[in-house]
Amino acid sequence: MSFGAYAEPSIVLAILTAGVVLNRRRAPDTDAAWSPLSPTTEPLLATGDQPYRERVVFGRTVRSRNTAVWRHTRVSRALRRFPFLVEVWYWLLVYWTYQLARAFTAVTLKDDTLAVSREHALSLIRAEQQLGVFVEPAVQRFVLARPALLGALNRIYSFIHIPGTITFLAWLYAAAPQALFEARRRTLAVSNLMAFVVFTLWPCMPPRLLPAADGFGFVDTVHTGEVASVWTTNKFCNQLAAMPSLHFGYSFVIGLTVATLPSHPHAHARLVGLGKWVLGMSYPALILVAIVATANHYVLDAAAGFVVASVAWNVNGVLKSLLVVEDAFFYLLRVHKPRGAEEDSNKLFSPVLEMSEEGGWRRA
Repeated sequence: MSFGAYAEPSIVLAILTAGVVLNRRRAPDTDAAWSPLSPTTEPLLATGDQPYRERVVFGRTVRSRNTAVWRHTRVSRALRRFPFLVEVWYWLLVYWTYQLARAFTAVTLKDDTLAVSREHALSLIRAEQQLGVFVEPAVQRFVLARPALLGALNRIYSFIHIPGTITFLAWLYAAAPQALFEARRRTLAVSNLMAFVVFTLWPCMPPRLLPAADGFGFVDTVHTGEVASVWTTNKFCNQLAAMPSLHFGYSFVIGLTVATLPSHPHAHARLVGLGKWVLGMSYPALILVAIVATANHYVLDAAAGFVVASVAWNVNGVLKSLLVVEDAFFYLLRVHKPRGAEEDSNKLFSPVLEMSEEGGWRRA
């Protein structure tokens, strides 16, 4: 097994661990001692606590389990101390559900799927030619002539997507109000769901897998250069899921979040705001160049990733209807999920978001 098979998961684990430690709650606990090993008794219904709470499910108000009755258990106290552990669990749930779904499609491909995915790819190329945006061959030729640039883009494609996304989530959890963080987390989850539906119903062969007989001359630079990620080279990876590009979709969500975070009011606010826009938009631009130059995606794959991310950005609130399921799950485990809004006032962007006229939709 290659070094990357151990190194890459280790890097992801290190980022998640750092997120847990850096986002630990430092304020005194008013309910119980911080140590998860301190003595505890079977939780009783505290004064003011009710066994049920109200939730809104697809516009209807329903009763849901109130997990606050379990807030004194050891696990609940541990989660209050290290609330990012809940987000680690969410990320693992979303990521592995998505990967298992991709694996299922990979191992159940029909014999004619390869031919269908090739025809879909060729139809994209024809559409790009008509639109005047079929630039993939020219971009790759330019990069192939510059080995240093090619090596950098290969590594960006292979190793930035997952670690970069996790780093962004850990930072956003620390810097932004909980409502804004949860909205972005839901946006990524909805993007995964929409992408799975698209590539299952409309498999598409990436440029790097097109037969040489088609005459486009694409080169699989990532795999021939032996810099492929362990996440994309296992036998359960669906290689015919080029449309849409979640590499670009994720990068757009991250970039737009960074770009639209309001600045503190001071003399250099405009300059700082401009810097955030440049920084935020540079990331998806870099990812776009990487996915095209390495022949992993077409320009229209990125466009589809943009559409998926944009729709998910605006409709992510639909997942709030699943909070009743979350309540039931935590209640069965006798665990109370920590309230992430408890320390919002101490987060970097919270005071500015409160003053911002657009703060509402950014936190929604």
